[in-house]
Amino acid sequence: MKDNLNHRRDFLRKLIAGTAATLAVPATVLAETPEPVVPPVDASDEKYWEMIRRQFAMPPNLVMMNAANLCPPPYPVMQVVQQTLNDLGKDVSFQFRDKFDVIRQTSLQKLSAYLGVGQDEVCITRNTSEGNNIIVNGFDFKAGDEVLLWTENHPSNHEAWEHRAKRLGFTVKKISLPAHPASKEEIIQLFDKAMTARTRMVAFSHISNHNAIVIPAREICAIARSRNILTHVDGAQSFGFMDLGLKDLGCDSYSGSMHKWLMGPFENGVLYVRKEVLSRLWPQIISAGWEGVNQKADPWLGIVGQRNEATPAAIPECIDFHLAIGKKTVEDRVRHLNRQLRARLQERIPGVKFVSPEPLTANITLFNVPNQSDKVVYDRLYADYGIASASMGAVRLSPTIYNTMAEIERVVEAVAKING
Repeated sequence: MKDNLNHRRDFLRKLIAGTAATLAVPATVLAETPEPVVPPVDASDEKYWEMIRRQFAMPPNLVMMNAANLCPPPYPVMQVVQQTLNDLGKDVSFQFRDKFDVIRQTSLQKLSAYLGVGQDEVCITRNTSEGNNIIVNGFDFKAGDEVLLWTENHPSNHEAWEHRAKRLGFTVKKISLPAHPASKEEIIQLFDKAMTARTRMVAFSHISNHNAIVIPAREICAIARSRNILTHVDGAQSFGFMDLGLKDLGCDSYSGSMHKWLMGPFENGVLYVRKEVLSRLWPQIISAGWEGVNQKADPWLGIVGQRNEATPAAIPECIDFHLAIGKKTVEDRVRHLNRQLRARLQERIPGVKFVSPEPLTANITLFNVPNQSDKVVYDRLYADYGIASASMGAVRLSPTIYNTMAEIERVVEAVAKING
């Protein structure tokens, strides 16, 4: 007990010291954008990605490698949020705020183009959880109906269904996968077999934040569509990372958060609902401005009353920043970083164990080392080395485009030292 107390005291001292060191780093002026962001001439040139990192306010003594949870926004997004908040502090008149209606329409246009769907099929939410719950609570499922879930779903796409089922009387059926599926074909077959004549909805996370497995969504959605079964995809870990088009994916609805891989303004998300399905969804919040017409997703599902307009005002800048680099370039870079991270951990730390096999993972790396618990590694990575990670029964690292290969090496060396 005494050893645990001493360890905690040491951790807190280091955490406070690390925080003080972070605060001691001079703040970068928000108006400063080092270089214009353009597509890379050579995506393997590390200097390009070092330039991308300079578009963010993280000080050099910190490594943010937790994109699966929260990403910092780049300067252009921060500038719009800050300026808009300042302007609202001076003028909250209806006349001044009229411009936000125009900005929202621009945001919807950019989001729909980014996702490859119609503008009327996209709704701006506050996060993935809100989008998931709009779907969960919007359909009139009844006793005798069945909703099929993956056991690795996020609570907002798992417990939310169970709670709704208690009220309406439909059945929740769960599908689990082997810890190490042999192939994506095995996953497809398990989902296929689990669908029955009673199944009305298949809802699953595109990528699990717990085991990093990528679900073959296109194939599963195609099987469900052929049987007249709805599909909802939780895209929290694929939105902003994968170069995908939702029409090609074939789902009936898809939710995502802008504050993760898209590196967008905080408290903003997206919900796509296929136009043919939209009329079947009931809105969850009705407030001033609600039109009562279910032909367009955003006015039908996204009117939630007063909100902080400074954050959604930066959605156009967020999309423009992402597209300036290129969707495929982003996905390729993130996959490359994770492959390099796994390879270097294997080389540097004998006995390292990865949660999921590499062919079925993409943008998240979960692992355990032989000599330390994941909680100790997680705590010390930040307290001793300024590295943000996550602890989920394994250490979770999720690098993205503002991370460099030098930071990958820095993380590997830190884990090796902690492991001893």
